[in-house]
Amino acid sequence: MPAIAAERHVAELRRAFDASFAAPPRDADRSGELVLAIQAGGQGYAIRLSDIDGVHECRKVVPLPEGPPGLLGITGIRGRLFSVHALGSLLGLPTWNEKPRWLLIAGGDEPIAIGVASIEACLEVSPADLVPVDSAQEGDAHIREIVTVAGQARGVLVLESLVARALQRAGERREGAS
Repeated sequence: MPAIAAERHVAELRRAFDASFAAPPRDADRSGELVLAIQAGGQGYAIRLSDIDGVHECRKVVPLPEGPPGLLGITGIRGRLFSVHALGSLLGLPTWNEKPRWLLIAGGDEPIAIGVASIEACLEVSPADLVPVDSAQEGDAHIREIVTVAGQARGVLVLESLVARALQRAGERREGAS
């Protein structure tokens, strides 16, 4: 390639590169909400992807003696320790003792991971698909909306509420031990 042609090619690449920053992001026109379709205690739920700080494979959880109900133990992720709580237990499900395959990392100051049996999909749903509900039962206290995914209605979990429940159980356990 002659030197002049190479210079033109480099100049063209620079213009294209600079123009890519001037253009709006490709996802800017997306108006939907990303949710994870998950399973716990044999039941389907959803959780907003924007509510969690990360998703990690559940590798090794070290059990703690005499922990509160649903506390599976602790695990290390990227040099930080997290308490691992079973989602089914936090929801008050009768069959929650399945081994979690995935950990949903809660944001905030508390190092808490929520263990889920499976993640079925990551989906974009429109705001119109999120139907508000009144929560009356204990497990439903963590659900404020319902979304239909592949023909199945799923409660959209409120991560903040689940973290508060885990902390409440840990506090009750500490008070009972004193």
